[in-house]
Parts: sequence; structure tokens; C-alpha cells
Amino acid sequence: MKVIPHMHDFVSTLSPAAQEKFESLCVQRQIDKGETVYRQGDDPTELYQVVEGAVKICNFSLEGREVITGQFQPGDCFGEMGLIDGLPRVSHAIASMNTVLRVLPKARFDELTRAFPEVDRQLALMLCRRVRYLYSLNEEASELSLNQRVARTVLRMAFSRSSANVDREIYISISQEEMGQMLGASRQSINKELKALAADDILELRYGRIYIRDLE
Repeated sequence: MKVIPHMHDFVSTLSPAAQEKFESLCVQRQIDKGETVYRQGDDPTELYQVVEGAVKICNFSLEGREVITGQFQPGDCFGEMGLIDGLPRVSHAIASMNTVLRVLPKARFDELTRAFPEVDRQLALMLCRRVRYLYSLNEEASELSLNQRVARTVLRMAFSRSSANVDREIYISISQEEMGQMLGASRQSINKELKALAADDILELRYGRIYIRDLE
């Protein structure tokens, strides 16, 4: 399965020496499900990499509706933007399950970038990928139907978040409620569009997973 390069972390693209230095400068932290890693408006003091578990990035509307803009899984890095520009956090980061993080404080982040200038290049590539992703979300919200947006979300996750069972069937694990929070739609609307795609034999819904039958 093809993976979108530079999208989720910068550490795996570093030289072995830089990766070793990164890990030596980090400390590990246990975060319980539902616990906040940081809140919108907090001062940026740390960078994070998920070791186990998952962390969602979200905001809340004036009515209190949660809007999920990203979900970080093992290996993924987040929190780097504030360490670069020094501005407050723009979203909330909340553990979706019991999670272990590598935590890199700001002073050690500066030490890493001084010792290994390649870090800046890889961070820039990761940020570019994420900005392109945000542009595509804006395009989708304004120009595409919900059916098309659901299909693109499944496709995007298939390239970057898919797994395979013993029969080598490709699937993604995401609840219809979570997809609805990502796309600003109700769970019922997401269910309707997924069933429409299943009726076209593009995907199959079973066991709380979405199996992709025809990726092309």
C-alpha cells in the first residue's frame, strides 16, 4: 500500500544519527483516554510523537459541536508548529485512548535543530504536506457532494491509515461518528453515503471496519 510521504512524521526521514538524538532527548509520558495533551490558546512548550494509542486534534463550535481535523497514531508527530513560530496552540489535542507519547521540550528541540540542520528541512516538508491537505479539505467542503467527500476520505485513509487482515483484504478503522465529525455531517448521513458506496461494490462494511474492495 502506498503511503503519503512526509505527511505524518518527520523523524522517520532523518538520518540514523538524528533519529537516535531525537529519541535520546525525548521523555515518555502516559496520557489516559480523554485527557488533554494541550488546549487551544496554550503556550507551545513541547513537540510530541505518538508511541502507542491515538490523539485527536479538534476544535469546538460556539454551539459546542466537536470538529475533528486530524487523528495521530503511532509514529505520528504533532505540536511542532508552535515551537517554530512561538504562537499559541490553534486546536485541542486529546487522547482518543490510553496513549504513550514521546515528548520533546522546546529547549531540547532547539538543541536538536542546532545539531542536525536536516531537521528543519524535514519539518518543512511535513508542514507542506499538511497545508496541502487543509487546502484539499477546503476545496472538498465548497465544491463536492457529501458522497464524494466520504469517498475521498476513505481513499485518503486507505493510502495512509489502512491495514490488511489475514486474507490480505485492505480495511480502515474509523467509526461513522468520527467520520461525521471530520466532515461536519451526522452519523446517519455518513451511514447513508457509505451504504451507497457499498451498493456500488466499492467498499464493504463489516465488524466496525470499512473494507475497500476496489481502490482504483
